[in-house]
Amino acid sequence: MRIFRKIFATTVAAFVSAGAFAFDASQFTDSLDKYDETVATINDGLLDFSKQLANAIPQAATQQNVWADAYIGKLFPSAKPHFGGGFNMGVTHIDTSGVAKAADVLGIGGIKDSYYYPVFTADLRIGGLLLPFDVDIAVMKTGTLSTDAFGCDLDVDFLTIGADFRYSLLEEGIILPGISAGVGYFYNQGSFGAGNDDAELAIDYKVHTMYVQAQVSKKLLIFTPFLGIRGIVSKYDNAYSWKIKNSTVVSAINALGKTSSGADSYTSDAFDFNAIQPQVYAGIGFNLLFMQATLSISADLRNVWDDGLWSGSFSLRAKL
Repeated sequence: MRIFRKIFATTVAAFVSAGAFAFDASQFTDSLDKYDETVATINDGLLDFSKQLANAIPQAATQQNVWADAYIGKLFPSAKPHFGGGFNMGVTHIDTSGVAKAADVLGIGGIKDSYYYPVFTADLRIGGLLLPFDVDIAVMKTGTLSTDAFGCDLDVDFLTIGADFRYSLLEEGIILPGISAGVGYFYNQGSFGAGNDDAELAIDYKVHTMYVQAQVSKKLLIFTPFLGIRGIVSKYDNAYSWKIKNSTVVSAINALGKTSSGADSYTSDAFDFNAIQPQVYAGIGFNLLFMQATLSISADLRNVWDDGLWSGSFSLRAKL
């Protein structure tokens, strides 16, 4: 029986060497040892990317409801209403070397070692009643998007829902800046996928994020520069899977008594308060009549040096 398995696997390898398949099927079919080593490489790469997402998704989410003003004022009582809303778009730099390694083994091209993950949201912020606070709600749901323009040939989709509450510690005056402190929450769910006629891979994520923050801002003519810090904790359920679809190669793998697919996950049971992500963010708002455009950037201080984890965003809002 073993000799027949070997003959079958050798035949498949011959097809591969002739260019029949897009990936090196001999890694799966030559021997049991080589198969186990190849599968370990795929799983390790997808696990590494799942870990990267556990840090990167909270980073991307919390950069989506950034307002230049540390506090927008009370809705009531006030001489004018204080509310506004608009659209945000941003990118987060992610280390994708793990998923690139897995994709290379599976013969899936177009995935590089780093990636700019795009996020889009709409948000609404409303000033408080009587007490000096404001509340923001941000949300967005997309279908499947091709993100080749952002540095990797990955198909993504995502859902994001979030809210924050800020309390004014110091209301802005002629000289003094505005200072606020707040808390927030985001839920993000989505997937990454890539594939061809011979193989495919997918990573699904569900991430809950809580954070506390403090921000200072000061209006200077039409500009509002600001600076803030955050402490982020998260809970995540990230699952990954891969599959070989070429029927000839699948038959050869089965002849070795192995499977042509795999799946696992990287999860946390609860929010890990021993792994707080410290984050600093800064930017500037441009005010013109009832509109405000905001440019901002943020960095995860624990992960920016080794993994290059940072975000940039642009917001355009109408506000009163």
